[in-house]
Amino acid sequence: MIESPLDLLRSLWPAWLWWLLLPLPAVLFWPSHDGRFIALCCFFVSCASLVVTAFRRDISHVVAPISSVDFAVPVKVWRRRMLSVGLALLLQWVVFSSLCLAFNDSHDMVAPALALLTLIPSLCIAPYLTLSTRKPFAAVVLTLFLVASMKMVAGSVTVLIYGWRASEYGYTTLTWTKPNLIVCTLLVTTAILSTVFYFLGRRRFCSVYDRAA
Repeated sequence: MIESPLDLLRSLWPAWLWWLLLPLPAVLFWPSHDGRFIALCCFFVSCASLVVTAFRRDISHVVAPISSVDFAVPVKVWRRRMLSVGLALLLQWVVFSSLCLAFNDSHDMVAPALALLTLIPSLCIAPYLTLSTRKPFAAVVLTLFLVASMKMVAGSVTVLIYGWRASEYGYTTLTWTKPNLIVCTLLVTTAILSTVFYFLGRRRFCSVYDRAA
């Protein structure tokens, strides 16, 4: 039988604790705007790395045995895996956000909100890249690169709308408290990218178990 979501959470515990420590130095010892930015970047890396860790077993030549019923509907295995990883990411976000509010500005809700948003591309993009590249490090790097590319796309759209002097008027500044065009475009493009990669990852994951059947 395939392991339950609780079993997978237990197996992810060491990796979860390790990647949770990555953004903590910036949170605890760098209480400033730059420190918050570095902490969020480290948190994104830790989330993507945790997702990649959860799917590393599926890039090996031996696939974990599952029941004949699950072989018939491999998408059920995918849903269980995504549920388990999603719960692990959510728990990681709770700890990270609590530390940010406790050791930085207790009234700054931007950092927890942005950290929550990073869970979506981490959970949706990293599985496909892990299964397709079969290289965990490359999957993490590509996940970060694709999301960063969405900022470039949002900036290009902003320049097309407001002209080449858009930066002089502040249109290319990411204002999270009062979302402008570049912020809205970034959110929409990232959501579209995450949705596409979610279904690509599901198809890739199911094909692995179809071949194993």
